[in-house]
Amino acid sequence: MKIAKKITAAACIALAVLIAAGCGSSPKAAAAPDELDIAIREASDYLDSSVPVGNKIVILNVQSDSDALSDYIIDELIANAVNDRNFAVVDRQQLDAIRSELNFQWAGEVDDNSAQEIGKMVGAQTIVSGAVSKIGDNYRMRTRALEVQTAQVQGQFNRNIPPSETITALMKSSSKKKSSSGGPLTRMSRWLFGTSSDGGSEQTAQAGSSGSSSGGGTQAKAPAAPVGPKSGTYTLWPRPRASKAGQPINVYIAQIVYSDDYTVFYFTRKPEGDFTDGIGGFPPWEPVTTNDKVTLQDLDNPAKFYSPVDGRYTHNGGHTLWSLSFNRLPVKRFKLTSYGEEPKQIFYEIVIPDQPDA
Repeated sequence: MKIAKKITAAACIALAVLIAAGCGSSPKAAAAPDELDIAIREASDYLDSSVPVGNKIVILNVQSDSDALSDYIIDELIANAVNDRNFAVVDRQQLDAIRSELNFQWAGEVDDNSAQEIGKMVGAQTIVSGAVSKIGDNYRMRTRALEVQTAQVQGQFNRNIPPSETITALMKSSSKKKSSSGGPLTRMSRWLFGTSSDGGSEQTAQAGSSGSSSGGGTQAKAPAAPVGPKSGTYTLWPRPRASKAGQPINVYIAQIVYSDDYTVFYFTRKPEGDFTDGIGGFPPWEPVTTNDKVTLQDLDNPAKFYSPVDGRYTHNGGHTLWSLSFNRLPVKRFKLTSYGEEPKQIFYEIVIPDQPDA
């Protein structure tokens, strides 16, 4: 009986010790998931359901007032896309190289035309961009997927985010100064397509700049003269030759014709001789009439890109003529790239002479 009482007393003491120890070292409650990370994960899930599986995507930029916040969201979206394994993802290092070449920031503004051009440069089918803006005490995050070839929106995800610890810290760590002239890629688009922010031409000439005219001081705008090389036919010799995967191929530029409105390239598979002599076959770039598969880059101003407006393959009476037309090009030294197949076909440098053929 005494033994049983001793055992019971010992058990009670042990139980009391355990209870006391438990109260003194209770586990801490698990930290709640950060609201920014939740929003990024939901955006990734939405992209998984909206963008065709197997597409090559480029996560281009997130516009915000903080470079650190934009960089964080881009890195997380890339990591999620890589780990979900639904898409081929353009590497961040490749984007860094393009960003450096074109001088734009991850937190900068990107319009659709500029985004499409960059998408073509990296061979992507889908461009993902986003924005974060402050609304009262909260933030609004928007993520959008754009189809490169057609510029159609494949999906857009919007979500309000309360001021979480992560987003607050990122907003404090860095800020982005806004320019009244628009972001770097907005300006790049105006270079590409020759328009100012109000839709007019960027290049204007004014008469009477030294003072008032006799008509009351009104400054008249002179009509814009054609820019770039003189109108005429330029026969380049030796003929510029394309390369593929770093190796020369039998695709040449025979002539380039500048008119007041257009610049037209004529191609051949022969290094010399008549380029309409019935050599037959298919155009050097298939299909040459698909405008969005060819891009011309101004090598003196690398941020400027141009797309063709027309392509032709004419076969008549044993004579073949391949041509590609642009709106009049204001450039004299440029690079021509076809994205119709991999590896790309490239004319690395084409230089227009000072004078057309006699």
